[in-house]
Order: sequence, then C-alpha cells, then structure tokens
Amino acid sequence: MKKSVLCLMTLAIIMSISISQGKTLDEYMKEAETYQELNNFDQAINTMEQAVKEYPNNSMAYTQLGVYISIQAQRIKGFTEVFKAIEQAFIMWDKAISLDPNNFTARFFRGGWAINIPKFTGQLEKGIEDMEFLTRVLEQSSDPEAIEQLVNAYDLLGQGYQKQGEFQKAKISYEKLIAVVPDTKYADKAKENINKIVLFEEWQSEREKTKEPDNQTIIELKEKLKKEPDNISFLIALGKEYFDVENYEAAEKVLKKAISLDSLNVNAFKLLALCLGQIGEEGYDPRIYMDTDFRTNLVFETMKVLDKAVALAPDDIELRIMRGTMGVSFPFFIGRLDQGIDDLNLVIASDVPDSTMAEALYWIGFAYQKKARTHWIEIVSQYSGSKACQYVFNEFAPGVKRIDLSKYKAPILVMDFILGFHDELAPQTAVWVEDKEGNFVKTIYVSGFSGYAKEKQVNLPMWTNSSKFADVDGVTSASIDLGHHIYVWDLKDTSGKKVKSGEYIVKVETAYWPSMQYQQVEAPIKIGKKEKRVVVEEGNLIPYLEVKYIP
Repeated sequence: MKKSVLCLMTLAIIMSISISQGKTLDEYMKEAETYQELNNFDQAINTMEQAVKEYPNNSMAYTQLGVYISIQAQRIKGFTEVFKAIEQAFIMWDKAISLDPNNFTARFFRGGWAINIPKFTGQLEKGIEDMEFLTRVLEQSSDPEAIEQLVNAYDLLGQGYQKQGEFQKAKISYEKLIAVVPDTKYADKAKENINKIVLFEEWQSEREKTKEPDNQTIIELKEKLKKEPDNISFLIALGKEYFDVENYEAAEKVLKKAISLDSLNVNAFKLLALCLGQIGEEGYDPRIYMDTDFRTNLVFETMKVLDKAVALAPDDIELRIMRGTMGVSFPFFIGRLDQGIDDLNLVIASDVPDSTMAEALYWIGFAYQKKARTHWIEIVSQYSGSKACQYVFNEFAPGVKRIDLSKYKAPILVMDFILGFHDELAPQTAVWVEDKEGNFVKTIYVSGFSGYAKEKQVNLPMWTNSSKFADVDGVTSASIDLGHHIYVWDLKDTSGKKVKSGEYIVKVETAYWPSMQYQQVEAPIKIGKKEKRVVVEEGNLIPYLEVKYIP
C-alpha cells in the first residue's frame, strides 16, 4: 500500500512538472493577471518568476514581473522595504529593455516610475532616456492610441526635465504636448506647468540679485581658472571662497567640477558635504514645488559624499563627526542612525578636545532618543487602544505656553492648541478660518512643505480643499512639532479686509509621517461685541484647542 501511494505521489509530481513546463508565456501571464484580480500579488509575482525561468530570453516576461513587483511595492509600509522592492522592479525592466530595446511597455513603466520616484534612487536619467525614445517613435505615428501615449510621454518628459533642472527642455516638452492636443485638459495642465516654471525662474533671478557681488579674491580665482580651467587647487579655493560668503550653490557647482577631475580629493568632498548641508538648512522655498523630493535628494546626496570622503580618509576625525552628526540628525528614512552612532563612538574613543567630545556625546544622546521614539511610534501606530499608547501620549504632553496680548490691537482672535505627538519627522499642520457656511476666509499658518508643494502634497486634504492655496505665501513657515502653539488673527481675510461680525469656524489639521496618524479639529466662534471663548478637547494628536475672541 505504501509503495502504491509513493508511486502515485511521484507520478503526480512528474505530471505537475511536465504541465508546468508545457505552459506558454501567454498562459503564465493570464494566470498572473487572475491572481492580480484577486489581489494576490505574491502569487502573481511567483507565477511570473516561474515564467522568466522558463522563458529567460523573453522581454515581455521580465516586463510583467517588474509590473507586479512595482504594484506590490505600493502596498508595503516600510520606507526602506518599498525602495528595495522598487529596485527589484527596475532590475526586471532593465533586463526586458536589454533583451528588446523597442519594448514600449517596459519603456513606459520604467520611464514613468523613474521620473516619479525621488531622484536619489539614481533612476531619473533612465526615465528621461525612455521618454525621449518613446516621443521620437510616437511622433511618427498618427494612430489615435499612439497620440494618447505621446501626450503621456510629453507630460512625463516635462516632469523629468523639471526634476533635472532643465527648465527650458521642460517647457519645450509641454509646448509640444499643447500642440498635439490643444484646448484639452492636458493642454491646460501643460500651460499651467509652463507658467509655474516661468514664475520659478523669476524667483531664481530675483534671488540671484540679493547675493553679494563677487569679492576680489573670487574675481582673481575666476580669472586664473579662465587660463587653467582644470586646475584643482584653484577650483577648491574658489569653492571655499564661495562657501565663506554663503553662496553655497556656486560653491557646490565648482566643487563638483573639482571632484569630476580628481575623485580622490578628500578636501573637495569634505567641503562639498558642508555646502550641501548648508543648502539643506535654508528651509522650504519654491524649489520644493519644482521637485517635491528636493530636500530628500539633498540628504541622500550629502551622505553619499560623506561616505566617499570617509572611505578615502577613514582616520579623519573631522569627517567622522560630520558624518556622525548628520547621520543621527537626518530623517529616519536614510537609515544611517546606527552608522552615525558608530562614527560618534569612534570620535569619543579618540584624543579630541573637550568641546568635540561634548558635541559627540550630545549627538549620541540625541540618537538614542530617536531610537526610543521609534518604539513609541510603533505603539501608537499598531497598538492604539492599549494602555501603553496612552502612556506614550502622557510622556509627550507639552508644557503650557503664554502670549503677551498687550502687543496686539483688538479686535483679535487667539488660537491656542497643542500638538501631542512626536513622530520621526515634524508633522504637516494647517490652521485656517471658514465662515459658518464653510467658505474659506483665511489661512493662519501652514507647514513649509505643504505650503510650497501646494497641490503636489496630499497630507492636508481638508485645508487643501478649503483654501485652494489662495494665501499660502505669507503664512507658510517651518513645520511646528510637539508642543503648545498660539496664533493670533487680526480678523482680516485673504484680501486684507476686516471680516464682518458673525459666526466663524477655526480649523486645525495635522498629519504625521511615517506613522500615518491624522486628526482634524474645529471650534465654532462668534465674532461680535462680546468676548467669546470656546474649548475643544478630543483625540491625542490635537488634544486641546482653545479659541478666544477679544473685541
């Protein structure tokens, strides 16, 4: 009996293998599509992995495997894990295109993803190359479906050029889109993009005018470089001079040229890292609208430069403390906290001045605070109903803030609220006023990223829908975090006119990342002849909101 069962099992396995080996690629793809429809992406990926094993020279097999991996990536919560999955998708698309450079599907997926993900992933150039290829081919076709694809390619190409800082090329791409489908919503969006690029270029021009003219040392170094454009010493000296006068963008450009000529020059890398760090300290500005990943890319680039410098000079204590402090102070998603601690411990173990020792100890303490906070964030995110979750909020409870109201001329409205949570990053927050019918009146405050990114941000949907970004320029500032915050409204609307007496609603909205915690609270208040006070206490993220009208 046992022998019979064993034989039957062996036969079943052999038949299963033979059937599997007999599948056509089309059958594999249909099977994977069925799993996709059932939201079983793991099995869809497994199916296409088997397909590429059986059809290792088929471009479309790799294309579809990459597609399913990319869809699965969007369902992953961890930042690092997401990009690991996306990297695998790109490996599949790269293979597909190497097998068949004319694979339109692979080009569209690779190009679209490469342009839409942050620049630090190193895929942007591929994306632009793919879209340039596709536009060249599609421009030769009059097929309606090809025209639709061409419009998408022009749009993506324009976005890619924007991220690359090639604004003239971006405008040309958008202009071509308009010529293909004039008087459409796609053309309207392209015109809007062109107008925003023009406004950004005007901002850049005005910003340049505020910079001090070149000093004599800079003028002399530039003259020397005209005669010897590849002189490393002159380039580094010019970069240092630009850095000293706080023209960090100019310093960055010069130092990158020096590094391209001498990739082993530690001083050039060290100075470049300092420049990038200072650019990051400048806060949010219109550059974030041209590329919402601008600051993220800057962080990754800074660490990449420091890694190279440390590899060249591992015993340089100044480099270790630079990389250590940046590693522990930069956002969690760069994944350098442990490396930063190791660098700082190396500094502590060295013979350094007391001031350096104290600085290293401070940043190590800061790093372990971040490690502790990560565990608390996990409690809030995954165990929101537990007693431990309330312990976390109790620990985060901030002190009380005061404001001198004698500095303000009545009538005024005072908005007093608490942000009661501390995530890996400061939250995006907005405070605004609507009338009793829900019509937008005035933004009082909005966090820097959301204010500058405007419709490209998805953090504050209620404020976005209400304000339509009507008055963000004067109220956007650095992101507020855990603590007690007070804002005073002079009762003027977006046009600068005093509002009429009546009923109004003060709204506060906040969104945290990566924990994905969100809350919005509101307080109705009557503006008239009498003093009014309203207090709202609900939730943990904005546990307290007090609105006081002073006539």
